[in-house]
Amino acid sequence: MMKALIEFHFYLALITLMPTWYQRDCIEEERLSKHAHYRRQSEHYQAKRKLVRALWTGTGTLMLIFPTPPLMVGGLLFSTCLSFAILDESK
Repeated sequence: MMKALIEFHFYLALITLMPTWYQRDCIEEERLSKHAHYRRQSEHYQAKRKLVRALWTGTGTLMLIFPTPPLMVGGLLFSTCLSFAILDESK
């Protein structure tokens, strides 16, 4: 009971503090530029995220197969740099 009461008050505080665009679950197609996360909803960005997820899965598998510190650090730094390059907003 107490947990539900705390969650209710937290939800009320969240509604009053967050902006109105954050409260909407669906994003209208005709007003995409008004929403803060319109870029994340595009199919192009979703494809980029799948590519980055595959990159990190491959890097993690490589780290599990060869658990040496130089390979782990090098793979981690390379994957991070490549992920930022793939998900970059510039064209």
